[in-house]
Amino acid sequence: MLLTAIRTRIQTEFENVREVEADGDFFLMYKDEEKFPFATIVTSDNDFDSVSNLNRDGFYRLNIGIDKATFQHLFAFIPSKPGIGGYMDSGIDFTKENTLFPHPFYGTMYWVSIVNPTEDSYPQLKGFLDYAYAKAKTSYEKGHSAA
Repeated sequence: MLLTAIRTRIQTEFENVREVEADGDFFLMYKDEEKFPFATIVTSDNDFDSVSNLNRDGFYRLNIGIDKATFQHLFAFIPSKPGIGGYMDSGIDFTKENTLFPHPFYGTMYWVSIVNPTEDSYPQLKGFLDYAYAKAKTSYEKGHSAA
């Protein structure tokens, strides 16, 4: 899927999504949430994250926060260390296209990533996006309810 296609799809399939762009990367928020995206799209390498070699023409990485049980079901067999970057030394090829893997830095916080997903992988990703969006919406509404 092209970057524009996945961005458009998320914008049209979910209500009240606000896309914040910073340095060519996209942070997908519910309404006017400022701090916690439910998904991100990274489009290039930077000083903190160059493991997916995203400086290649047309490459991007979709990142989605999912639930602990699903994450553990998918990746319990992959060794990790606690904390940020816990999957960096796990032997994962973070450059491989259309392959779901733990986020290189935030995997221990139950984020998944995929470089250049294809249309065939979108149904699984849509399930993850559904979860992440619902969680973001619930959190937002809880924090903005009338007291």
